Amino acid sequence: MADVLSPRVVLIESLDDAAREMRAIGVSEGGVDAMEAKACSVAVKVSDVCVPSAHVIKQQMLSIGGEAAVARDVLTHGVESTDVLIFGTMTELRRLGEKLSWQPFDLPALGERIIELLDVVSGGTPRLVRAGPHTFDLDERVQVMGVLNVTPDSFSDGGSYPSVTAAVDRALEMSAEGADIIDIGGQSSRPGSKPVAESEEMERVTPVVEQLCKEWNGPVSIDTTRAAVARTCLDAGAAIVNDITALGSDPDMGRLIASSGAACVLMHMRGAPETMQDEPVYDDLLGEISHALSNAVERAVDAGIGADQIIVDPGLGFGKTTEDKLGSLRRLPELAVLGKPVLVGPSRKRFIGRVLDLDVADRLEGTLATCAYAVAQGARIVRVHDVRPTVRAVRMVDACLGAGRREERRP
Repeated sequence: MADVLSPRVVLIESLDDAAREMRAIGVSEGGVDAMEAKACSVAVKVSDVCVPSAHVIKQQMLSIGGEAAVARDVLTHGVESTDVLIFGTMTELRRLGEKLSWQPFDLPALGERIIELLDVVSGGTPRLVRAGPHTFDLDERVQVMGVLNVTPDSFSDGGSYPSVTAAVDRALEMSAEGADIIDIGGQSSRPGSKPVAESEEMERVTPVVEQLCKEWNGPVSIDTTRAAVARTCLDAGAAIVNDITALGSDPDMGRLIASSGAACVLMHMRGAPETMQDEPVYDDLLGEISHALSNAVERAVDAGIGADQIIVDPGLGFGKTTEDKLGSLRRLPELAVLGKPVLVGPSRKRFIGRVLDLDVADRLEGTLATCAYAVAQGARIVRVHDVRPTVRAVRMVDACLGAGRREERRP
């Protein structure tokens, strides 16, 4: 009796996955190009669509073999608008985008946006990031950003480095432990914290940045929301500006970063540090985060910042409940629609303490687990206090995710 053919499920989560599996069975390059998009299913959500438009989207998607889900009351016209979930392969969704260009209402513009979205998703996030004289290859490995707070009141390490010498020594120690970037902050952003005077923040960070850049040739990041502080640090040699307000606080920040050639980290935050944890509520967590970061990216580009100089951060500790933070990590791949590298900063955060019932000094394992999970979900930069163990953890995740893949990527 002949052996029974045995099917198995193959995990295909990206165009790279589809292409790799087809090449493994000997499919021609022309065949790979023709079929890879058909192997990748995507769910696209469109919010607040008027009922007539929702009907058209559903009819058009059904006509090409896909599906679109709408609220039950759409059929009875019991609602004026609905969110729409569209399901299909990338090929089907691109065809929908094309078909919508011939439809009424605001559907032609939606069709164009769907095609743009597919272009971003299929292109992946940028492999190289430019930051002043530095270039990061995020495809080669995850970058570890070491945290250096020169503040008396930061939630974890406030007051630990009271002098320029102590701060620089710690930075050099983190470099020896494997840090790729050193991020220096002079103003606490812990929940409930109040802003310090600009002059005080500048006095805290500028001498440290200046001395570190003399002793270390790696990229230094300045964690600030103020253009004047960023300017002094960029002049002293910093190459990245980490702005928790995503260029929303100081109108001069975007132009300053653009003129300097530095990279920027745009973070999502609901409210301000002083009030951000006062019962934050989201109707659509990742939708709202993604929308806010998309607007921030647009602000950065409009200011003249290069597309390959922008990094986004979902802001795990900023205006979110514990469940929101965990949900942001679970749904991190959804930020791929922004087409920008993702940074996460879970280090010693309160949500880890709440999940594990641990004080801030005892959250290393929780931080490592969170970093490893975030990298598996697509993060390419992790911001941490405990550099050496984090480097080891993410290098292992890199090896697991990257084994046998990079050499097979399309040229």
